[in-house]
Amino acid sequence: MHSPIQISTLRKKRDSVLTFGSKVSLTTLFASIAFTSLASSTLAQEQSSSESISSEASKVFSNDFMLHLKPQIKSDDLEKLQDPFVKQWADKVLKKEINPKNRALVAEPYETVSSLAKRLKTSEYSKFENPTGIYYTTEQPAVIVLGDPKEHNIELVIHEFGEAGGHSSYPLKKGVNVIQPKNSGLAYISYFTDDYKKAPKVPVSVLNGEENGVFRAGVSKNADWDAMLDKAPSQMIDIVGKRVHLVYPVEQLKKFASGKGEELIAVYDKIIANQQEVMGLPKYKRVPKNHMFGRGIWRGFMHADGMGAAFHVNTMGEVGNPDRIPNSSWGIAHEFGHVNQVRPGMKWVSTTEVTNNIYSSTINYVLNPTSMRLEHERINAGDGNVIGGRFNSYLNNGVINGESWLCQKGPDKMQGYEQGGDHFVKLCPLWQLQLYFKFAGLGNKDIYPDIFEIVRKTDDSKLSNGQMQLNFMKNACDVTRQNLTGFFEKAGMLKPIDLELDDYSRGQLTITKEDCEQLKAYAKKYPHPVSPVIYYISSNSVPIFKSKAPVHGTLNQGVTGEGNERTISHEQWKNAIAYEVYSDGKLIKAAICGTNSPDNSSTTVPFPEGADTIKAVSWDGKRTDVYKK
Repeated sequence: MHSPIQISTLRKKRDSVLTFGSKVSLTTLFASIAFTSLASSTLAQEQSSSESISSEASKVFSNDFMLHLKPQIKSDDLEKLQDPFVKQWADKVLKKEINPKNRALVAEPYETVSSLAKRLKTSEYSKFENPTGIYYTTEQPAVIVLGDPKEHNIELVIHEFGEAGGHSSYPLKKGVNVIQPKNSGLAYISYFTDDYKKAPKVPVSVLNGEENGVFRAGVSKNADWDAMLDKAPSQMIDIVGKRVHLVYPVEQLKKFASGKGEELIAVYDKIIANQQEVMGLPKYKRVPKNHMFGRGIWRGFMHADGMGAAFHVNTMGEVGNPDRIPNSSWGIAHEFGHVNQVRPGMKWVSTTEVTNNIYSSTINYVLNPTSMRLEHERINAGDGNVIGGRFNSYLNNGVINGESWLCQKGPDKMQGYEQGGDHFVKLCPLWQLQLYFKFAGLGNKDIYPDIFEIVRKTDDSKLSNGQMQLNFMKNACDVTRQNLTGFFEKAGMLKPIDLELDDYSRGQLTITKEDCEQLKAYAKKYPHPVSPVIYYISSNSVPIFKSKAPVHGTLNQGVTGEGNERTISHEQWKNAIAYEVYSDGKLIKAAICGTNSPDNSSTTVPFPEGADTIKAVSWDGKRTDVYKK
């Protein structure tokens, strides 16, 4: 233990950085305080010179980074060393108490985070690149040897992601840097520059601190994973993939991801790669070198902030378990999706919790298409607690009843929706465009990549919310080269509105009748889509749209039930994408195919008092009578 005087000295010197260009000896630096162990090594009152460090280290180490001894060095040679730090470090190297591979890294230059965000029009990506896998406490100095940064600014960042919290950063210079941390935490070599494409990679060695480990996709194996978790001194561990960097809690990973580190980072990389594909980053050669960032937290639930995506430690049974992620990918993609929202052109008023879910629904469909949030969740939207209630809310309140797109009633907002409706209901038409074009393949599969690229290139800083919504519809017509105005009218997007809408901050949305007419006139140069009923597509009916299969069935056969609902068998009624309910020739209700069916083998439709007819809708808009009362 150190005396109060020694500790006071340490605090005064904790920000000091020693380089190869210093002018006093490392021996002098450590002479005033004896070493009892490397972990208890402290800063003395005097600094060290590069000459002393180099001459002392060069006697036993093969190079300045002090990770490998010269082949002929024996323990007797170490006794001749005068420098306590070099002597003790060399002893640890000789006894193989440290693994040089865990102490050496090459610091990669990354694009300045703010510049990348501006270029992609997103929130900021990771501020914690180049993880060292070393955990520091305030009881010992950080000793870092840095190669030549060629005038680039490089820092040591120490961040405590555990419950205690804490953050500090320290500039690094070429050579030996000795720093007294202000807080405990995991260490990162922060190297961000706008010249990242030409900036040099810089070798670094980290000569003390506790080994926590970094699990790296494509390099580390599951056996490494379990060993890291077992030995980690920190509450958290770095997990680095090709596209994403996670810092997740060790104890929860032991419980939920034992033996599955490779699988965990692989599925996260797939989620982020999918988002970036939807954004058009691969197509337009914009995929950043920088990683997205996700972390575990002890306060709050799930959210996105200026640091990245955050997930409470109690959610790790879902988000930290690779076996469960196909079923829980929505929340993961949702929070990372907030970071990737292209703003403001794809994030105008009342869409903050909507446009990021284009990513969520897409990865949900890729990972687990038989368990979709919109189509397959059992929920009551006013016609009973049924599977697909969310989607049918959009059909009945938007398509049939004509409520404006951002002001549609839904299960999560059955009242007070007039100035900001159900977020999931708002998502439906955006998801339908993805289903129709990308997954059913009835046009430009890159509808969203191309729209996002247009938005990135558009100066939308002075556009109103209404202009951005109009631009979205115009861009959709342009990139598909189809006249989609009929679809947008049905969805409630292309209609006059003049309201202040709810969001995290309220905002005005104004679209005039003249605006609508101008867009319809503009889109006339394009042909109409081959299906006039895109507003009925769902993930359940994608195969029908792809095959363009006609509806088959016999009137009043395969229909069961009484009272206020009827169930239609898909064995006897084939290839209907949706069912419509009529009363005296007026359309009053609709349901996507597969409503209330876990395996899409039937469809339950509401049949309220006064209803008399059910019609099957074909992919090409044809209607066929299914049931007449």
